Amino acid sequence: MTAVVTAAQMRAMDQITIEDAGIAGVVLMENAGRGVAELARDVYADLDGGPVAVVCGRGNNGGDGFVIARCLSGWGIDTYCILVGARDGVGGDALTQLDAVDMLGIDVIELSESWNKDAEALLDAAPLIVDAILGTGLEAEVRGLARQVIDRINQAEAMIVAVDLPSGISSDTGWVMGRAVMADLTVTFALPKRGLLIHPGCDYAGELAVIDIGIPPDVIEHVDPGVYTNDDLTPPYLPPRLQNTHKGQYGNLLIIGGSPGKTGAVLLAGMAALRAGAGLVTILTDERSQAALEGRVPELMIQSGDVAAACEGRDVILIGPGLEGEGAKAAVAAALNSGVPVVADAGALDHLDPELPSPAVITPHPGEAARMLDVSTAKLQGNRFAGLAGLIEATGACVVLKGSKTLIAAPGDVAWINRNGNPGMATAGSGDVLAGIIAAFLPRLDVVDASRTAVYLHGLAGDRAAQRLGQESVIASDLIAELPHVLSPTED
Repeated sequence: MTAVVTAAQMRAMDQITIEDAGIAGVVLMENAGRGVAELARDVYADLDGGPVAVVCGRGNNGGDGFVIARCLSGWGIDTYCILVGARDGVGGDALTQLDAVDMLGIDVIELSESWNKDAEALLDAAPLIVDAILGTGLEAEVRGLARQVIDRINQAEAMIVAVDLPSGISSDTGWVMGRAVMADLTVTFALPKRGLLIHPGCDYAGELAVIDIGIPPDVIEHVDPGVYTNDDLTPPYLPPRLQNTHKGQYGNLLIIGGSPGKTGAVLLAGMAALRAGAGLVTILTDERSQAALEGRVPELMIQSGDVAAACEGRDVILIGPGLEGEGAKAAVAAALNSGVPVVADAGALDHLDPELPSPAVITPHPGEAARMLDVSTAKLQGNRFAGLAGLIEATGACVVLKGSKTLIAAPGDVAWINRNGNPGMATAGSGDVLAGIIAAFLPRLDVVDASRTAVYLHGLAGDRAAQRLGQESVIASDLIAELPHVLSPTED
């Protein structure tokens, strides 16, 4: 796993490193710039030659850019700087680096008020552009000259390397602040920023590289980022099965849902739960749906009737796949009052109590999460971490906020960003499969581990299915077919 930081956390790490560890800010800038320059030199080596344009802002991101220009020039690469803004606005460590660039005779094209024909010609000729305009301090929408320059960079037929993050991307949310550079490679410092790992920021970042700039590990631990990538899981994912064992030791699951016309949802959830290791799975559904489901999967038990009675003796209840109609609210209330751990998905999410009994997991997609928080889907997507926190506060549950780069967190715990999976998984029933896997894991793992392991394996299964079939042809049952391969991987 990798820690992921906000802009404020990164500033705190820089400050502690400078004040307590005694490493000067200009040294950190030098380390950062040289690290980017080394990777930019590798990119340049694959190009056909020509000038490199390093486009610098007036802050510390621009200071990094001046270091990059100085390094590239020192390695014999024809390098020029474009300064977005007037020289008298450059200060601090960035000014120190600008003075060094001037002393070495590297040309700096100053854009103090408007566009410049020399800058235009340089961007047209450059096979490589380094974006060092705006960094983690960006808080307002990009306007004026910076916006013009970003537009012009995006129009250029060049490889683009972004410094720390693409100019115009919010470091904390990944949102485009009016306009943003579309990079081919982003080189970020010390730790990835939240906005680089979630949409739309990750789309603008291109390939992501993280370089060490000299911040001590204990400084990172002291700041405690609280968000991590969900990619440290390795098999075995579940506790081993005992030799002398029986099905009751692996979870007696009840899945409630499957209203007429939506029986496929509970069927997918049930099949996924079985493939994920559940010992016993029963579907509780409408009488009409019961007849349609009987015998479809012989390992699944199908019944109808009283919800409260059906909940007795279960280890986990999954409620929501294909659940709708007049009885949905009462069914959700009965499940939540059963004293049994609950996974609430799909149709159950519209009928939750303000605070759920523990342990509980909710699995909303962005539209469902937005309804639960009474905000627009666009606002929810504009700051998914805020949405995650809001859902945790509102429900007290472990939240699996689905979507590309699914987020997982529980009250008082760290948050996780899941990075695997692919667009082919945006297909009907994919969420039902995930809910079934989570429910199957809950009897054997704690609520957070069950949720993040399920999300991770669900993504791996989707990636295997896409590799085998192509993203356009992936359907939810393909994910179930891949579960044995990802849950107990062997040499293929």
